[in-house]
Amino acid sequence: MPNGGQRIEVIIVRVPGAARAALLAVIAASSTSCTHTVPAGASGTPSTAASAKATPASNPASRSPANSPARLRTCPASQLTIKLIYGGPAAGTVGGVIGFSNHGSTRCQLAGWPTLIAAGPARRVNGEHTLSVFAGPTLTRPPVVTIKPGALAVAVLAGGDHPGPGSVKCPLPFRRLLVAPPGSTRATAISAWIPNFDAYLPACTPIRISPVIPASDLPFLPPQ
Repeated sequence: MPNGGQRIEVIIVRVPGAARAALLAVIAASSTSCTHTVPAGASGTPSTAASAKATPASNPASRSPANSPARLRTCPASQLTIKLIYGGPAAGTVGGVIGFSNHGSTRCQLAGWPTLIAAGPARRVNGEHTLSVFAGPTLTRPPVVTIKPGALAVAVLAGGDHPGPGSVKCPLPFRRLLVAPPGSTRATAISAWIPNFDAYLPACTPIRISPVIPASDLPFLPPQ
């Protein structure tokens, strides 16, 4: 699956408020994964969304300002288990929560946006950066998230389930997602199936992806 830029392990493709209650019914989803190579700059383009600064959360995966001195190494992809752990529909939007679990023996940090490529039979796109964390906190900049061994950090993706302007129907849905943590070009392929939506992630609109945040910033998540 190629995508322009650097190469990594397998091939990739070149591609170009929600209220808490709206997602409470969504169930957790775990997918078989494999690793791929993605370009370092494939994670999308910045959004112009602006919002109030979120309050730091107290959690094994904790946040600090993005401009704070880094004291820990960036989590390598090999130290993380990446899964789509939650998802569902809400008012014309279909979203998912991507989990980054530290299965190593040391703490590490993630800061910024993951690389996200959504792939389907008819369309492949890069996730667009946004500071809007759907059904989660508001941000003015990506935090630096420290993840202890066994702890979880997350990023939230969202897209529309109705055709965009000038379209009468949606392309075939995305079937898989290629996800690389911030600072890495090693991607994990996971299923794009949204369980509570009972379908794959729609390809109707661009897909947006939030920065990595602590899992505790999403109180609707079930215990992992």
